[in-house]
Amino acid sequence: MGKKDDTNQVNIEVKIAELELELVKLKIEQVAEEAFLQGVEYGKQQHKWPPVLTNSDLKEIFQCSGSVVHRLKNISGFPSFPYIQGRYPRDEVFEWIKNNSK
Repeated sequence: MGKKDDTNQVNIEVKIAELELELVKLKIEQVAEEAFLQGVEYGKQQHKWPPVLTNSDLKEIFQCSGSVVHRLKNISGFPSFPYIQGRYPRDEVFEWIKNNSK
């Protein structure tokens, strides 16, 4: 009877290990799906704007007044479009926000 008990114990341990592995797999799938959905939402938010932003776009993005946009665009290093006044490259603006936020 001792051998049968040992075999049952091993079978139980194997089953527990399989269940733990399945739980880890499910958790990884859940985390991956959440990350994917966050990435999709981020992409939608960032790319809903045209490639070149206007002062009005900046007001909406920063949710601020025109005077705040004026001060903001005068900050050294704030991206601007060199050929047309009052235009800002979208991707560089979002990168600037990422790099200058705490």
